[in-house]
Amino acid sequence: MQLFRKIIIAASGFLALCSGSVFAQDSLTLKQAINIAFSRSSSVTTLKNSYEKQKYAIENAKGSLYPTLSLSGSYSHSITSLKGGSVTQNGVTTNYDGTTSGADNFSLGLNSSVTLFNGFANTRNVDLEEANLATILLNLEQAKTGIVLNVTQSYIDILKKQKIVTANEDNLTVSQNQLNSVKEYMNVGKKTISDVYKQDVQVSQNEFKLESSRNEVRKAKVDLLYTMNDDINKEYGIKSTDINTNYSVSDLKAIVDRTSNIAELVNKAKKNRYEYKSALQDIEINQITLDIARKNLLFPTITGTGNYNWSGDAIGKIDNSKVLTFGINLSYPIFQGYSTKVREQVAEVNIKQKREDLSQLEQQFTSDIKKARLDLETAYKQYEILERSLKSAEQDKLLSEESYRVGLNTILDVQTAQTNYNNLLINRITALYDFITAKARLDYYTGELNY
Repeated sequence: MQLFRKIIIAASGFLALCSGSVFAQDSLTLKQAINIAFSRSSSVTTLKNSYEKQKYAIENAKGSLYPTLSLSGSYSHSITSLKGGSVTQNGVTTNYDGTTSGADNFSLGLNSSVTLFNGFANTRNVDLEEANLATILLNLEQAKTGIVLNVTQSYIDILKKQKIVTANEDNLTVSQNQLNSVKEYMNVGKKTISDVYKQDVQVSQNEFKLESSRNEVRKAKVDLLYTMNDDINKEYGIKSTDINTNYSVSDLKAIVDRTSNIAELVNKAKKNRYEYKSALQDIEINQITLDIARKNLLFPTITGTGNYNWSGDAIGKIDNSKVLTFGINLSYPIFQGYSTKVREQVAEVNIKQKREDLSQLEQQFTSDIKKARLDLETAYKQYEILERSLKSAEQDKLLSEESYRVGLNTILDVQTAQTNYNNLLINRITALYDFITAKARLDYYTGELNY
């Protein structure tokens, strides 16, 4: 019997280890969540495809700098018919019959052309396509950074709600222990059955709070899966190792002080934010477009051509006639319905608009950063106040428990002190994780949210 019990215990331990291993495999780190979100994002996939297509556009633009070469061949057969008749010369009439003759013609040719000069507009076309590629890369990084922020916020929300669950579990344990103490007091005649009923109600309320907080965790996990565009029904755990949550009041104060200079934060945003880099790139693209339009308007296009043709009345005699032709063509746009001039004017207007957009973007940066900074400071102040209030509430709780033990107050006083303490504890947890979330948003707005 003892051996059988040992086997059962060993098997249970093995299953527990296996369960822990599976849980570890299903635990999700923040980095893993971000990578999954990247892989499942339609915007990221679209931009990656655009990047690949744009590389072909660059190759096409570079190809226009080189001579073209084409091979052509033809065959034709001509039939000539002459009608019969007569011709009279010096009084002598000569009659002749009608004739029909045919002729074959075979030809083969090599043709080549190259743009020798067009104001270097063709080389600027290469620059334009490369600038478009750079814009796609910036937009891709911008999309990824937005995903990082959304996933990070959802991830922090789960950590916060898990911490609240732990607080409610501890609170339930305290109330259950208090219920046991009240029952013991009643058994020795110090307390009444009414106190037992009241404390039992408090335990029930705390059980409901715990279940509600667990439900909030489950919903937060669904929100994260939705943000990742992953299977909503997936079950997984969360690791807190990727996010530092071990902060003291002085640590939070240091972060607040370090981020107090709004102008410095805006300058960081202008240096790091992909939106700003993309806006600058848009201006560069329109400047290149303007340069191309002006070159097409001001400079002629000089094209070199070359042709080498063989021809004959039979395939074996195709080299009977050989003709080599080369030359230079020049064209100049004197008037094309104002189309070239219009392209120049449109490019100039676009540059002005893009500069206005850039200025508006700077204003948006300043607004977003100031609001994020205010959220950060508010979360810090809440945490600092709650930290002090919690110390006082803890003393009130201990005092009320001791007073109840010696009969100086009621069970309601103990419950009130315990509830007040737990509420402050949860509010402090909320303030801490709100601070961490606000810091992540501020890092996003300054372009310092890494992944």
